[in-house]
Amino acid sequence: MAKGKNRVYNIAVPGQITSQTGPDYDYLYRVSTVRDEKYWPGDVVQLADRRCIYAKSAGSNAMYAAHGCAFTYTGLTAYTAFATSYAVGVKTIQAPAATHAALVEDELRNGYVIIFDGASDYYTTTRQIVGNAASAENAAITLQLDASIDYAITASTSACEVYRNPYTGLDVASDAAIAKAGKPMARVPASEAYFWVQTAGVCWISPQSTVTGNEGTAAMWRHDGSLEAVATAIGGTVPAGDSTQYAGYLLQGTQDGNGPLFMLAGM
Repeated sequence: MAKGKNRVYNIAVPGQITSQTGPDYDYLYRVSTVRDEKYWPGDVVQLADRRCIYAKSAGSNAMYAAHGCAFTYTGLTAYTAFATSYAVGVKTIQAPAATHAALVEDELRNGYVIIFDGASDYYTTTRQIVGNAASAENAAITLQLDASIDYAITASTSACEVYRNPYTGLDVASDAAIAKAGKPMARVPASEAYFWVQTAGVCWISPQSTVTGNEGTAAMWRHDGSLEAVATAIGGTVPAGDSTQYAGYLLQGTQDGNGPLFMLAGM
């Protein structure tokens, strides 16, 4: 199994002057059916004005640079009790046998595992997966974690949920209920392909006619990956117990299903 956390490449960090002969950004606009050996999906390139994440398409539809693309994966395995106990400090655990497709080695790299105490949510914790052993369909999965566990896992009491790397299954946006990952840096053909998705910074995304000065400055994703004015998207009052501060979005799963795995805004 590979051992390595997803990486952030800071390009032209503050105070650094780059040479005209330095590397350009052409690689951010390349699409390939073969993974670039330098990157894994989930790796980040931070430019002075943009943030991009290496990704892989679901291979179902063509995607375009003017529209947002969407996450497609739900949880890999549902809440299942551990079959083995683990002491504090362990970095390799075995997710218990549960319903899932067969997995090749490191297929879950940069995915996530949520570990539940089984008695109280106060002791629930999340770890990123940095590697996994190959696993047969529905079999237990050996996972390497990005950090050791900080409380003991008890067999039959503690439990876990496993999630794939969300950036390995991006597809064309078509549903308002599915979270958007960002916008592809270049057109991505329908064949399964590796590409860069822009998640923050300066860009252009196709706007609806409501995105005008009269509707304020904020916009929200529409089902198809275009932009909609907030005033149009949310046509109601705010309940007393809630605020209008944007916290983030459901990345995978829901409260009444598997998860949710939640993405905080402001990365």
